Amino acid sequence: MSLQKINKLKDEKGFTIVELLIVIVVIGILAAITIVAFNGVQNRAKTAGYQADANGIAKVAEGYNSDQQAYPTTLAHFTGSTTIKLPNNVTLQGTPLAAGAAAPTSAAGPSIASNVKTYTWQLCTGGGVKIYYQDAADATAAGVKSVVAGTCP
Repeated sequence: MSLQKINKLKDEKGFTIVELLIVIVVIGILAAITIVAFNGVQNRAKTAGYQADANGIAKVAEGYNSDQQAYPTTLAHFTGSTTIKLPNNVTLQGTPLAAGAAAPTSAAGPSIASNVKTYTWQLCTGGGVKIYYQDAADATAAGVKSVVAGTCP
């Protein structure tokens, strides 16, 4: 290689390794912030879906009450009616919790095999039904929320 070519290469400007590392670090920080924000949005969307399903179940209970002048007391009351149907991909757990029983430690979640969401429900002593759903961001018992149809203490 001639001396002229070597001097020409020395004169060319480019990025230093430090500048490249700074750009990579900044991109990494922005990516981390985006991923964390995206996870929060997903959890809020799941929780909103669970709440909407629980509200749908509560409307089914209210519809049953307006037809029968009583709130549903068995699972067949929710599923056996031809005029009242549960929201799509929603099931209720078999036996309702007894009136006055403690809230469940978990209430809802999609089944991996069938993608069907299952909810726990409870008869209320004041005449009504309480439907429990799970906050997607809080899988503990404190994350169990409820929607009420009728009167529940």
